[in-house]
Amino acid sequence: MKKLTSTDNLDNLLSEHEHSLLFFSASWCGPCQSMTPVIENVSNAMRERLNIIKVDVDTSQNDAIDYGIRSVPTLLLVKNNEIVAQQIGGIPPIQLMQWIEQYI
Repeated sequence: MKKLTSTDNLDNLLSEHEHSLLFFSASWCGPCQSMTPVIENVSNAMRERLNIIKVDVDTSQNDAIDYGIRSVPTLLLVKNNEIVAQQIGGIPPIQLMQWIEQYI
């Protein structure tokens, strides 16, 4: 899983792979902290098929605004720079994998 930093360009990171999962979170968000190991496991399992990018809404406010993020955690599945699916809130690992598999 890549963590978006202030020097990164989200569009450049998205262009590295056909499919990307954007994980919008915040350090103060309990459900986000619970989802982080789940997302990391998915990242390890699907690294050849999926680019996973963690976006902190506090340090990357413009990206959060650009994608219309209103609550965290929010997951956006992106294919060729187009949002194909959105999941708001936590999700168990098996359901997360099934959700991703529907779109890639």
